[in-house]
Amino acid sequence: MTDTETPPLATIFGEFVKNEDEEYDVEELAEPWHRYRIKEDPKTTDDQYVLYPIRLGEVLNERYLVEHKLGFGGGSTVWMALDLRDNKNVALKVMMSPGEWCENEIRIQDEIIKNVQDTSHLVIYTAAFFLLRNNGSQQRVLVYPLTGPCIDPPTLEKIPMATRMSAARQLLESIASLHQAGIIHRDLNERNCMWGMTSLNGLITSAKYEALGRPLKQTIPFVDLWKQGELVCPVKVPRDLCTEEFYLGDFGLSKKITDPTTQHGHPPIQYCSPDRLHKQGPSFACDMWSYMIVFSMLYLTFTPFSSGHTGGIITGMVECLGPLPEQWKGLYPKGIDSWYDQSRASNPKHDLASRIARFRPDIDPVERQHVQSIMSKVFTYSPEKRPSATELLRDPSFRAIMGSDTRQLLSMFLEVSLVGEYGNNPPLAIQVNKWLPNATLLVLRSMQKFLHEGPCLPMIRRPPGHKVRVQTLGQVTNKQQHTLGILAQLLWELK
Repeated sequence: MTDTETPPLATIFGEFVKNEDEEYDVEELAEPWHRYRIKEDPKTTDDQYVLYPIRLGEVLNERYLVEHKLGFGGGSTVWMALDLRDNKNVALKVMMSPGEWCENEIRIQDEIIKNVQDTSHLVIYTAAFFLLRNNGSQQRVLVYPLTGPCIDPPTLEKIPMATRMSAARQLLESIASLHQAGIIHRDLNERNCMWGMTSLNGLITSAKYEALGRPLKQTIPFVDLWKQGELVCPVKVPRDLCTEEFYLGDFGLSKKITDPTTQHGHPPIQYCSPDRLHKQGPSFACDMWSYMIVFSMLYLTFTPFSSGHTGGIITGMVECLGPLPEQWKGLYPKGIDSWYDQSRASNPKHDLASRIARFRPDIDPVERQHVQSIMSKVFTYSPEKRPSATELLRDPSFRAIMGSDTRQLLSMFLEVSLVGEYGNNPPLAIQVNKWLPNATLLVLRSMQKFLHEGPCLPMIRRPPGHKVRVQTLGQVTNKQQHTLGILAQLLWELK
């Protein structure tokens, strides 16, 4: 090939496997190749359970250039693509042929767009189109804003606690918005909760690969496909490209509380509430149980219930919380009688207090009590006793936990410290060691997000007769001086 020739498409977009080790990596990380097979499988004669073959460098709908793989699920593959018309990066969810699950996701997202007041942290489709198969059947593609990776438990310890608690709060606010519109998510788990991602708009493909890594790929094997397709390892977004924004997506199992029927399915068992596992109907309370599992993952970096017992995760629940309601006996397949034995108690070595102490030995007793308080309120077997999302947002212990980490978050950006205490003489003051870019915006956003759902300025009060004094080690503008005065009051309120 001469210098003036265009490189082959296959070499521009990604890297083909070169040895058995790389083939094994693709096999482990990509969707199974047989998901593209139609022949010899009676379930796939109508294409309902067959994935659509995609290759890197392909342009879909004469508009979307496929550049990387984001992931896959039970009924779809998800790709990073460049919108050639708007010159921005998007995510494409290529779904299996229209069916109950696919149509439900579209219906619920349309309902969200119409009735949910705040969708800023919900991943909602912005466009849709169809791809045609060789037999004339259609497969729907949903276009989404590009977000970052989902929760990755092994890497959580590297993320500041303030960032994780900000994510927990944003997620709870999103759930509250859904519930206020009468929508149950029904599938809250780590894979449906995503970090934000720094924009890659304006970068050429090679620059994106420098930031994200070149995708490893191989041609889909063992299947006589009607068009070219590739198995591609999903992208691993570096942590430094993730933002502190946090999003909730995937509404395939969601329903309105008034819907007469319920889509079959539930979250992964470690996120599913015990009442749902015992054939009780879905409710907002089921989401709250799943939310608290996600919260525990963010706070403890572990789920609260061990699955290493005989009987799995449900035995872990019983060890931690005590026996299940006796009236549930017989409703769970292969249930163990001891789960419903009302004479047993929780195991002190595995209860909430011991789990919190084990996984977070660094926290002080007051914070430990706050965490145990909110977990105990949500991890109750009676759905009607669990607090709603709105109630939990207003819970004093929840706000105390958020406030504790707000101080850490602000100090990371501002390097501030309080000077003085409430009393007869000393003024409330703040000493500023460094003013960093975007600090004013951070302060105002922190006030709005952490203090109250409504207007937060009335919540900021200083003691009668006391003035806010600002001490700095350098010059600040009048606007910064005013913002620091507000920050001093904010920090005291949180203290």
